[in-house]
Amino acid sequence: MLEWETKESETLLNVGKLAKPFSYELRIAEGQETKKRVVEIPETFNYLLGLHVKTRRVYYDKDRRYVVYRGRLDHQEVVIIWRDTDGWTKQDLERDKKFISDQGLTQDAEEIFVNGDSFIPKAKALEPIFKSRMFSTVEV
Repeated sequence: MLEWETKESETLLNVGKLAKPFSYELRIAEGQETKKRVVEIPETFNYLLGLHVKTRRVYYDKDRRYVVYRGRLDHQEVVIIWRDTDGWTKQDLERDKKFISDQGLTQDAEEIFVNGDSFIPKAKALEPIFKSRMFSTVEV
């Protein structure tokens, strides 16, 4: 029933919108009004993953913004890379791979997560993990 009742709802995570993680919005009820609010998707993912964040850095490749988190998870060095990938083509993915390599953004990482598609070696899409953690049950 939940899936059917919330089909058109913006209250649940829409992984398709993670192509624009810095402008992800939810409709939030405030009193009698419903307002759109930007949600900190990268911070939410770190929390759900249980990442112990060491650093958060912002990089630019001309018009592209990258937010890169480094931290520890289960005794492993983890890198999480966020960027707007909406409308990217194969050429954009190649440019992305080169920039990340040239900047050494994944150096020494045992696990790499990125939003959206990528050509980054050993990188995993974070969307399935995000969705499963968002709706997993917590044992008390």
